[in-house]
Amino acid sequence: MLVRQCLHKAPVTVPPECTIEEAARTMGGHGVGSLLVVSGGALLGIVTDRDIAVRAVGAGKSLGSPIRDVMTEHLLTIQGSADIFETFTIFKDTQVRRLPVLEDEDLAGIITLDDLLISLVLELGALVSPVARELHPEMR
Repeated sequence: MLVRQCLHKAPVTVPPECTIEEAARTMGGHGVGSLLVVSGGALLGIVTDRDIAVRAVGAGKSLGSPIRDVMTEHLLTIQGSADIFETFTIFKDTQVRRLPVLEDEDLAGIITLDDLLISLVLELGALVSPVARELHPEMR
């Protein structure tokens, strides 16, 4: 399975001058825990709900401060054409939980540890279903 097959929706992006408050509202409105920070089509960073809690509010920053003040720069990324097991390795070795996904140089989305696990459970379910129905006819 390829990384691009695990992407379910478009990434939610904000410009670096977006305020911390606007970013928090955007996360809530889209039901996401992170935003990709983009300017002129270039990926500059990522900001997570934890960044807002710890680096912004916890550090006493004004909610009107720009998100660039608390975002993480120098991101690890992965290509959509990569195998998901490469993603597992990156998650395991780096302790990150989110990776921006690129198609060549273009931003295609973001894959989270949760997305990856859900995709794998669905794939395993599809694989096991015929066997389960054979072993347990009442499941038909």
